[in-house]
Amino acid sequence: MKPLIVKLGGSIITDKSKEFTVREDALNRLAEELTSVEGPLIVVHGGGSFGHPLASKYGINSGYENKSQLMGFALTHRAMEELNSAVVSTLQDASIPAVPIQPSACVIVENGEISSIEVSSIRKLLELGLVPVMYGDAVPDLERGMSILSGDQLVVFLARELGVERVILGVDTDGVYTGDPKKDEEAELLPKITPKNWQEIKDSLSTGAAPDVTGGMRRKVEELLKLPEIGIEAQIINASKPKTLKKAIKGDKSLGTRIIQE
Repeated sequence: MKPLIVKLGGSIITDKSKEFTVREDALNRLAEELTSVEGPLIVVHGGGSFGHPLASKYGINSGYENKSQLMGFALTHRAMEELNSAVVSTLQDASIPAVPIQPSACVIVENGEISSIEVSSIRKLLELGLVPVMYGDAVPDLERGMSILSGDQLVVFLARELGVERVILGVDTDGVYTGDPKKDEEAELLPKITPKNWQEIKDSLSTGAAPDVTGGMRRKVEELLKLPEIGIEAQIINASKPKTLKKAIKGDKSLGTRIIQE
């Protein structure tokens, strides 16, 4: 069976209004829903209130500019390791054989973009039945000195390298809207986004209120649009609602927003 990649958004597993705060109830529930996956699984998670505030404070995504960023880089990485540890522990408590994979140890980044990932060990973990868990992180950048590698970038690159059929991304809204549904009551849910209709709707997407150094929903969709052209479907769902992730795993395509070719 081809692997399934599931991204757990930082807004779901952390409280973005409180720094370094895990939403334990949500994480426990999501871990239980992930037990419904029957084949190979890769989990990727965002930074939420752990990585984004520090990365923003120290300007990590702008590249290396001064020595003060070195401590910022170290603190951001440590914060993400702490969040990753919480995610992995929760998955293991749900009897999922989760194994943490540090992105900066296997990903080469140049000018903010992934140029390569050493996937041979990830392939082997999947063959053994283990579940690799990766995350957005502060990483060395061969051009800029340092960058923020988003979980969405990891999802897209791994999907291409491993030949998956689909990816599922859990966010805290019912999908992608024509505006910010938390502020605009007239914002409409987009059931599907294609390379063709994207040009018409992209300007209406917001980046969100909480700090997000990876660009918010608009950047997420732009990244995911790289997948349909190679036959991989992406689905953005509201993972804050119980059983929604499980339904998506089981193949319910009526949920959220699908990013497809047609």
